[in-house]
Amino acid sequence: MRLSIKSDSNEKNETGHLLKNQADLLEYIQAQPSHTDILVDFDETLFLRNSTETYLNTLQPRILGYFFLVLLNRLQLWDWLPGSLKGSVSRDWLRVILSTIVFPWTPLLWRWRAKSLALAQTNLVLLEALRQRSDCGVTIASLGFDFIVRPLAEQLPLPLKAVVACRFWQGGRDRVQGKRAMVQAVLGDGAIAQAMLITDSQDDAPLLSAVAAPCLFVWPEAAYIPAMSDIYVPFFYLEKVKKAGYPYFLKEVIGNDFAILILATSWQSTHPWIHGIAMAFLLLSFLCVYEMGYMENDLIAERFEKKPALSELYLRHKQKINFWWPWVWSASFAMPGLFLLHWSDVLLFETSPLTFDWVTFNPGATLGSQVLAWFLFLGVVRLFFSFYNHVDKYSRVWLYPILQAFKSLGFLSVAATNAVGTLLFMATVLAYWLPYIIYRYAKKGWPEGNIAQLFRLVVFTFLIIAMAVGTEDWSLLWTGQVLAMGAYVIWRGAGPLVRVVRSAKPVWSDQWGAEKPSS
Repeated sequence: MRLSIKSDSNEKNETGHLLKNQADLLEYIQAQPSHTDILVDFDETLFLRNSTETYLNTLQPRILGYFFLVLLNRLQLWDWLPGSLKGSVSRDWLRVILSTIVFPWTPLLWRWRAKSLALAQTNLVLLEALRQRSDCGVTIASLGFDFIVRPLAEQLPLPLKAVVACRFWQGGRDRVQGKRAMVQAVLGDGAIAQAMLITDSQDDAPLLSAVAAPCLFVWPEAAYIPAMSDIYVPFFYLEKVKKAGYPYFLKEVIGNDFAILILATSWQSTHPWIHGIAMAFLLLSFLCVYEMGYMENDLIAERFEKKPALSELYLRHKQKINFWWPWVWSASFAMPGLFLLHWSDVLLFETSPLTFDWVTFNPGATLGSQVLAWFLFLGVVRLFFSFYNHVDKYSRVWLYPILQAFKSLGFLSVAATNAVGTLLFMATVLAYWLPYIIYRYAKKGWPEGNIAQLFRLVVFTFLIIAMAVGTEDWSLLWTGQVLAMGAYVIWRGAGPLVRVVRSAKPVWSDQWGAEKPSS
């Protein structure tokens, strides 16, 4: 636990010498007698990060390291240990040991990264103050781990008397006995009684009470950053940030998006099980790209909106936002999905559903075109969502149904459906669009003019295209009746459409949140 420093520089209590600002600390260091042993805490004091978490952040491949650490946190093996080792006192020790065993190359990577990390995260103010006291012996005293702390300490331009840290195999026992006992074993009681201690943690109270010059100070530049906190994990942002508190993946992705794809496309496939698995992969691929739109939406809101509705979860997990790794994940989901989709189209079953004739399987025939079509579709989705995010919120009402159409009709770039399937797709688009219209315009009031004519234009356009797709008869669009209907709805809806287009503006000119809702 950390302490907020508010007391005078000459105030003492049972936990140490409390300092209210950095100048007092530096003055206190300079006031120490010659040949004083200066004990310095390492994590978030001399090193402005937590060395254990920084080491665990080095695990490679990072995504496997992330899931391994998540598994350890779920299993909480430290609660299975006996006696005094049980509980959080052994948490970091077990995490370090098990991670190093599973990823044995990590210590080598750590030593290779130590120099750059030390340069980037060393507390330069404290380092310089200690260097000026060359007549004093400086000892690093840490509950971190020696093989982690020492490579960093060796990079410091500071003559060290000793580095006291936890051992690898005996780290659990070291942490149980505490920092005071560890330092005592190296320096002895006499040296401790005459020493100065600089730390940021009240957990060091036993050692603070034993030294002659106890000093407790929290550095404002220090930060505890959990390992892998910046790694992108597919759908984490949707599930834990954008739709926090709602089982989005279960209810929306599986219960809505996937179910509709199965009913509209896989149902009519000659091999529905294979086709269904393929659509599951493609849906995951699509969501990786679609999720980038949500992340970008929040970043733009924070930057440009007058009163952005951003949650604390967004601020906490903002560092996870990434616009490169989602494409890697999307491709990794897409390729097996496209392969299975193509397989379901060409696979000929024999007597058993698990056997097939390889002679008829020619993956090069159309697979390449499907891959091209799918990634072109994903590119269009990404560009359109970005365009959507950069226009004002009222104009987004008319772009929203296109975003929803991507989640259903867009899959027809590689899959097929029928007229009934397209009706289900369109019903879903309209079902989501109508509440969005109410959500936006309830705050402002309806636009001027006969807005119903514009709604009819948009709905008719979607429905007629859906009919052409479902019947696979694009000539339907060029019949005299459809052309006459199209001319009519365009004529009646042109006025409201022009007004909507003219009122559109970039998001940085949007007054959303700065104006009062219409009564």
